Amino acid sequence: MRYLVFVLTIAAGTALLAQAPQPTAPGQTAQPGQPAPGQPTRMPARPTRPGEPPPKGTAIIRGTVVAAVTGAPVRRAQVRAMAMDASGGGGVTSTDGEGRFEIKELPAGRYSLMAQKGGFVTGQYGQRRPGEQGTPIELVDAQTAEKVNFSLARGGVIAGRILDDGGEPVSGTQVTAVRYVFMGGGRRLMPAGAEGSNDRTDDQGGFRLFGLPPGDYYVSAVSRSMIIVTGGNNTEADGFAPTYYPGTPNIGEATRIPLKAGQEMTGANFAMIVARMARVRGRAMNSRGEPVPRMMLMLSPGDPAQMSMMMNMSNAMVRSDGSFEFTNVPPGRYNLQARPNGMPDATAEFAIVPITVGNDDIDNVLVTTSVGATAHGVITTDDGAAPTFRPGEVQVSATTAEPMVMAGGMPQTKVNDDFTFTMSGLSDRRLIRAFVTGGWYVKGVFQGGNEVTDTGIDFVPGRAVEGIEIVLTRKATDLSGLVTDDRNRPVVDASVVIFPVNRERWTSQSRYLRTLRPDTQGRYAIKALPPGEDYLIIAVQNLEQGQGGDPDFLDRAREEAKPFTLNEGEAKAIDIKLSKLQP
Repeated sequence: MRYLVFVLTIAAGTALLAQAPQPTAPGQTAQPGQPAPGQPTRMPARPTRPGEPPPKGTAIIRGTVVAAVTGAPVRRAQVRAMAMDASGGGGVTSTDGEGRFEIKELPAGRYSLMAQKGGFVTGQYGQRRPGEQGTPIELVDAQTAEKVNFSLARGGVIAGRILDDGGEPVSGTQVTAVRYVFMGGGRRLMPAGAEGSNDRTDDQGGFRLFGLPPGDYYVSAVSRSMIIVTGGNNTEADGFAPTYYPGTPNIGEATRIPLKAGQEMTGANFAMIVARMARVRGRAMNSRGEPVPRMMLMLSPGDPAQMSMMMNMSNAMVRSDGSFEFTNVPPGRYNLQARPNGMPDATAEFAIVPITVGNDDIDNVLVTTSVGATAHGVITTDDGAAPTFRPGEVQVSATTAEPMVMAGGMPQTKVNDDFTFTMSGLSDRRLIRAFVTGGWYVKGVFQGGNEVTDTGIDFVPGRAVEGIEIVLTRKATDLSGLVTDDRNRPVVDASVVIFPVNRERWTSQSRYLRTLRPDTQGRYAIKALPPGEDYLIIAVQNLEQGQGGDPDFLDRAREEAKPFTLNEGEAKAIDIKLSKLQP
């Protein structure tokens, strides 16, 4: 997935931020996040229903985009405003010849602003450096946010050539710039995500990765365009295994490439590793012992550390007798996934089989599909009153409890008129959640009398789990406050991290862990933190996105963080000082 991010400026190691908002005098236009006098407070947005167009409003955002070094207008930069709730509101536009943009008809709400221009670094509004969260802009009806002015810096470039073991160029190789990011509670190697961060080599083996933000990169190459037959019966072949610069299959031996803003690093030449390619053969059968013809099988990397190599996937179609074959598979750990074609229903079957491929072919792999587990439950309120929302407005989900785990099923959910629900296609341990607007929040999830809100439920394919109850409440906690520096000035370019004292709550999808940015006035606000818990809160700068859930950072942050507690339905204001802790 590519993210459009609104205008990050890094020049000579310094980020240029938006001008600080000024108070609105009578007759002036409101600055970002600042309601004009007499304007109404926004009402909570309802989620957009499937097939329904995004709502239109009366708020406007205007600004300009210029180049960081020269200050010249950046024309045709794409600027996007995205609602931070489920309303689906937002808009997208392009800058004109003077670098100006205007996004109109925005409903009242909180927005993130992003922009993109080929060859420039993409960034989110309010970022001091790449990877941080952006600063939200709060809009009310009829408000015009003016002077949203930013600079775009030129992106860095990594260029080189991919060769074979004889020094000849290899064309058609997929080359990607990858870097470590915080995800799922730890650092994982992922594609950089910027436009131009992947490329295919030309006829001379050349590649050029552009638009890269400053940071440390590794370069990976994946190619199957060259298979060398080595056996006389045409059954043995060598090929190119996934390779990292400067020519190793192991990320631990790869060379890190530091890149500054606008820097062009050339000469990243390396040879692909030649390895024995294997065949993986077997049969795919359903739960009744019958072949599953025309089912799609996918072989993908099985190690979360290999997520950057996700382009190294193979597909195979099951034949009429249930047989299948993958050819030219490099050594490594894989997940063999069997999924039905098209949108699965409650009777759809699937399977995941872990496979380790070495230098030899693998035969007689048996893939047995099964129907996913089914969950039956009901949505209730904590006071027993009838819900004020319609069943169709409730969104029930079941996400995997473990980070980076590929679950076999694609859960399908239906909420009935009596607020009972059925979910099908489930597997593994799942966290059950429900979302509905109008001030309703999940108080707890129960199954068989036990609370499973944060532990999840184990789903065994082919079995049904009964008695799930999702309890919603309107008595949600409400935490807000102001972030200031040591001179009592509001701070907008910081990250506020809220986390529990109990270290066992520091899980990747914990409801007790939150990271957010203050708005353009330095104020933060968050609802529905679980009550009855001892919390800590801290505001820091230069926090990478996802780092707020990193246990190493939280261990250091707890020494300086401010403690607080929240009771059910309590609204509390806590002002905090910017910490000098360096992430």
